[in-house]
Amino acid sequence: MNKYISYLDTFGRSAGQKIRNVRSSIWQYKWDRRFKNRFFNSRKEYDSYAVEFEQKSVSDIIEQSSDEFATLTSSGKWGGIGTKIGKRYYTLVRKLKPDVIVETGVCNGVSTLCTLLALDENDHGTLYSIDYPYYADVPLSEFRDETFEDFGGAAIPSDKEPGWIVPDEYQSQWDLRIGKSQRELPQLVTELESIDVFIHDSEHSLPCMLFEYDLAWEWFGSNGIILSDDIDWNGAFDSFASARTAESGQITSSVGYLIKGGVK
Repeated sequence: MNKYISYLDTFGRSAGQKIRNVRSSIWQYKWDRRFKNRFFNSRKEYDSYAVEFEQKSVSDIIEQSSDEFATLTSSGKWGGIGTKIGKRYYTLVRKLKPDVIVETGVCNGVSTLCTLLALDENDHGTLYSIDYPYYADVPLSEFRDETFEDFGGAAIPSDKEPGWIVPDEYQSQWDLRIGKSQRELPQLVTELESIDVFIHDSEHSLPCMLFEYDLAWEWFGSNGIILSDDIDWNGAFDSFASARTAESGQITSSVGYLIKGGVK
């Protein structure tokens, strides 16, 4: 009898996981379709940018860098958005051809690399990045005391700088600032006439996310787009979208976008 109950319990968990996987796949299909339909004139246009991205060997750079990270660190975890999301960022920057992109949160530099590759292909635009790095040799509790208690531990090697995986040949369109976004972002935006694209991937606390969203929104011109990682950590993304009556969408369950004006 106990074996029978155990079998049913195991079967139930397995079936439940399969159902969740199917639901996740359906949602991802819907998000992918909406993203492509919203920003690109055709599937062919999107595919042309996606093929470009694949030819950049980003996966190889990330794999080699993550292996090096593992040999250089005994603690901390590799931080990065992954190539699937990186491809979306790349295709969007290729399509929009922005003058100014501002990014908060660099870490090892995956999203930075994908963005700079697109700017290089555009032969136009500048990426301004702000990062307050967590070095792998620093106690996690100490860094959490300096930032926020739910910080997940994404680290860089102690002898590297933020964005260290970005090859030198792609750094000419990059301006990196070191410090907390709460201090550095207000200063940066006063140096810029406006922002076209804003990428959030720094401190994922509710106050910081709302602060960054709001400041970026105010420094957009008539049009602008916010790309945000870890929107599922708290209610900042949905609250901001509602308060600003902003058009919003998702790239994955944890990455979303907020649109001001008629970005297309």
